[in-house]
Amino acid sequence: MSRGLGSLQRGICESLAAAEGHELPLRELRRRLGEPDRSNLRRAIRGLLERRLVEESHSGPSSGGGRRLTLTPSGLLRMRPPPPVHPLYRSRMSIRVRLRKKLRALQEAREEEERRRLETEAAASPSTAAGPSGVDHEHISGRGRSPGPNQRSVLYVLWKYADPVDEGLPVGAVKAIVGGDRSNTRRAIRTLLRRGELDESEDGERVRLSRSAAFRFSSNSPPTLEAPPDEERAVKILRARQGDGPTRQG
Repeated sequence: MSRGLGSLQRGICESLAAAEGHELPLRELRRRLGEPDRSNLRRAIRGLLERRLVEESHSGPSSGGGRRLTLTPSGLLRMRPPPPVHPLYRSRMSIRVRLRKKLRALQEAREEEERRRLETEAAASPSTAAGPSGVDHEHISGRGRSPGPNQRSVLYVLWKYADPVDEGLPVGAVKAIVGGDRSNTRRAIRTLLRRGELDESEDGERVRLSRSAAFRFSSNSPPTLEAPPDEERAVKILRARQGDGPTRQG
């Protein structure tokens, strides 16, 4: 079924499930439900009949007459709680969760160690923005900052369409897929390079996710966008720039 039960429909099924023989006269059902609006009740019952979760019958004069509703086997199954998770599956699931937590803790420890190293080097040369050791103060101050919309778009494109991830994509392809103002995308790429989220080829023609960024996305949550690039357009851009090779999907 594509849609779940409404609150009134669930109340009908629960009342029938609790009744003897899983059936009730319509008048008694209406009373148990707190006398809901008759038109709403009719629509709810009609929906349950269409789903074959309830059946309708008419009792004879000896039983008081009138319509009766009965919960079908499918309806009764719908009301039963799901079976418990198998113990073996639960143990496997918990092992996977523990491993994921350990990987995340290891990555966070590595990032913290790198941050402290950079801060120590920066303290040794406070008069320059990037001293002899190559320490970039903007890199240090920006590590804990969440990426902006353009930066998230760049990360998303490199994660989704680079195949393999460590080969990255041409800078022009990234700009074309991200779309919008190319200068904004260029600034986003430069910022991500300074923050250690991206690596750049020697000729400056390609960019890729850094090892730490790729590890973080694979062991935690990959980048997402509210309005991702058009899939067909992105594939056409990659084929035009890279040939008909495969691209990452998902």
